[in-house]
Amino acid sequence: MKFEYKHQFDVPVDQLIEAMFNPDLPEVLTEKMTTVIKIEVLERDENDQVIKRRVKYTPVPMIKKIGTKKITPESMVFVEESSFDKGRKSMTFANIPSHPKIRAKMSNEGEMVFKDLGGGRSERIMKGTLKIKFPILGRVAEGIIAKNGKKMLDEEAAVLAEFMKQG
Repeated sequence: MKFEYKHQFDVPVDQLIEAMFNPDLPEVLTEKMTTVIKIEVLERDENDQVIKRRVKYTPVPMIKKIGTKKITPESMVFVEESSFDKGRKSMTFANIPSHPKIRAKMSNEGEMVFKDLGGGRSERIMKGTLKIKFPILGRVAEGIIAKNGKKMLDEEAAVLAEFMKQG
């Protein structure tokens, strides 16, 4: 399934980008978000053009069971592998499940674009695809995951907005 999520912020686009990639943000998100247990930056490499990151997310399980299979927090862990192009103000990403069985059945990738709306406002647009390769229940799982993914991103955007006010 395809998805698109938009969040607007009352800051210029460069301030939004600076906050998004601030090394202190993952700790703040972990402390303040209810949809995530932990966010940990595994790798970060930055030069004049690009920021590349690997970030490990441990979300609060959004699905308790698939069929008769119980879902644990460990099975929901994923690593964001991303590359932010500073010139284009655009980030490509792939969210890769850590659990081998989940990784074999799920793919999630896309792009996040940052736009200047003028008047000191900005917008972050995330577009991508989510695919669950599971007979019959795959589309149901995609819908549940997409809904909960949006909930997580909405909460992250609210914490990010507060972080920018304080910073």
